[in-house]
Amino acid sequence: MKRKSTNYTILKQLMSKSRMFNLPSQIDIIIIYSFLYKYCSDIIKNYLLGELKDKELTIDEAYKNMPYQEQLIFDSLKLNGFYIKKSEAFIEEVVNSNYHKKGFLNEFLKVFPQNIIFESEYHSIQYFDYLFEAIDREIDIFEFSSEETENIGEIIHLISQFDIFESDFRFTEVFEVISASRLMHVDSNPEYIVQILSSLVLSDKKIIGSAYDPFIKDGASIMNLHQYVGYDLNYTYGKDEDKVNFLYLIVKLFINNFSLNHVFLKHENGLDSIDIDGASFDVVLSRIPIAIKNYYSSNFNQTREIAKRNKRSELEHILLEKFGMDGDSFKEDGELNKALENLVNKIDLGNDSNTDFTGQYESLKDSEFLFLINLVDSLKDDGIMVISISENFLFKESLETLRRYLTLEKNYIDTIIRIPHEIIRSGPEVVIVFRKNKIREDVLFMDMSSDYETQRNGLAFPGLFRKNLILDNGTIKKMTNTFLNKLTLPRFSNLIGIDEIKENNFNLSVSRYVDTFEGEFISLDELVIEKQDIDSNIKRLNSKIDEIMNELNIRF
Repeated sequence: MKRKSTNYTILKQLMSKSRMFNLPSQIDIIIIYSFLYKYCSDIIKNYLLGELKDKELTIDEAYKNMPYQEQLIFDSLKLNGFYIKKSEAFIEEVVNSNYHKKGFLNEFLKVFPQNIIFESEYHSIQYFDYLFEAIDREIDIFEFSSEETENIGEIIHLISQFDIFESDFRFTEVFEVISASRLMHVDSNPEYIVQILSSLVLSDKKIIGSAYDPFIKDGASIMNLHQYVGYDLNYTYGKDEDKVNFLYLIVKLFINNFSLNHVFLKHENGLDSIDIDGASFDVVLSRIPIAIKNYYSSNFNQTREIAKRNKRSELEHILLEKFGMDGDSFKEDGELNKALENLVNKIDLGNDSNTDFTGQYESLKDSEFLFLINLVDSLKDDGIMVISISENFLFKESLETLRRYLTLEKNYIDTIIRIPHEIIRSGPEVVIVFRKNKIREDVLFMDMSSDYETQRNGLAFPGLFRKNLILDNGTIKKMTNTFLNKLTLPRFSNLIGIDEIKENNFNLSVSRYVDTFEGEFISLDELVIEKQDIDSNIKRLNSKIDEIMNELNIRF
């Protein structure tokens, strides 16, 4: 039981103390750093204990035996990708010996970056360097009061006591719980929305080589895919402009055993640019921010990015077909990748783009949602994009031309689903499924805004600020079955042809096409006849009353 686990007990202490402590705003970065330090430290210590089990050497003695130490470093870099250079640099040694001493925090924030080394080809180096630079740039320990410094030391001491190998309440779960507390400022998507997005993708594609989330936040969408497709998900791409989100995501992926050599993350706004090294994707999934700014200046760059990606794809195809090269080498071989980028940059792109708007679509060049078109264009030919977006996207008058383009001109939109919004009390959202090469010319509309059941997510902890509700298995199964088989179900779904959508001026509101009224329908003609009968009866009754009153000589 989690409530009896060591990690649960420590976490409860940490959460309790954090409510009483006076802590600086930078505590979230310090916690992220501490979790990474704890994980790396214990992985290496556990590795050394395993290697020294049958040898008459302690860890300290092994570090002093230089020939043996060189072999340990070599083996650890191959196995783990990293190594800690000194035995006194393990987190428990640093914390237990010094956390009550003056200058502890300064030492703690420096000792880990100074003592961790990486395998030379390890892609994670850039992400760790980004975290270490953020520590140097964002944290000035001399700005902290003595009380804040002491409280930070207590928090670090508790983190150092977690068991990263515990199975009852896993270390990764502990990190996720803390991210949802007042200690950190991580922006995550509602769990049931992530559940819907990933369920739709996984119902359609069993093999996913690459996936991209331009607004990745806590990475839950990508991690859900990885949980089911495993290492077939070769390449993961994502962007987030929030500093804390970005740092949290790096550490979260790392301690969940993601191979960061195949993870490509950028600390930038997904709207400014949708391109990542000219890559194309099997899947794009994301929750689009509710507030979208109008990025006039970036639209030209986005259009050129599509052209660059097209040229790069052509070059990669030639190398694959003509010279029999391995597709993975385009990412894993840094020199080859750089050479391809340089070659693409030297090609005159001109107007070579999939987003060349003419005539009635010319106004799309200034559309705040142009990036949606570019995202679909970034898919591979059989790719799928599933996004959650504000419901007003479906009927906002200024977006009619864009909806016309996405449905009539490009035939990209496959399914539109109205989802529950009462669970999180946010504005209404819809999920839209796009296909790169869609064959059917109709659109499936689904309304599950009221036809759903919920259940508790497995990860729950007292004091969390967020709800832990997700949709139950029956609701998800009904949604995916309707989506895959394009079913028309009473008061739930309807398959609508493009001609009807055109007649409605490309208004894509789900309520326009799916009638969820559950009362008894009454014919208007029948209602008129019934009213006429009632009026006639009233008239006869009044006449009869007048007649009786005259006979009785009653006057009013």
